[in-house]
Amino acid sequence: MWHIKVGFIVARTSALIGATYTFLALATGSIWGKPMWGAWWVWDARLTSELVLLLLYLGYLALDSAIDDRRTAGRAGAVLALVGLVNLPIIHYSVEWWNTLHQGATVAKLGAPSIHIDMLVPLLIMGIAFKLHYLTVLMLGVRAGLLKQEKRASWIKTLSPAR
Repeated sequence: MWHIKVGFIVARTSALIGATYTFLALATGSIWGKPMWGAWWVWDARLTSELVLLLLYLGYLALDSAIDDRRTAGRAGAVLALVGLVNLPIIHYSVEWWNTLHQGATVAKLGAPSIHIDMLVPLLIMGIAFKLHYLTVLMLGVRAGLLKQEKRASWIKTLSPAR
């Protein structure tokens, strides 16, 4: 049981969750942006870098599905994940580097947050809730992936009695 490589299962599950979260952020942002900005989509630096992140997630998932050998797929996916890592600081600093429609940091900055406490508390609670949701879905997804991968292993058969 302890010789099972679960890294690629964790990476694939995490990429699927990340792609879902990123899609939801772009979709709900477009719904919010239509009445605020007058358009469903604008080529804003933050939006564009988020779209690139979604495409990287989808590319990772497609690459993982296209390669049958798990070891090769894991290595190729790791390279793509490292390439995608470059996008994270671009997303974070895009509002500071370019003139964008999005506001700068209001919570994670030096000094006191510039967001009112009545909005800060629910924001932090939801941030914690999203992290807990991510961890829960990740653990359930890894469990399902592991059971699928090892379905013929003898130790799996000992987990539940045969019916």
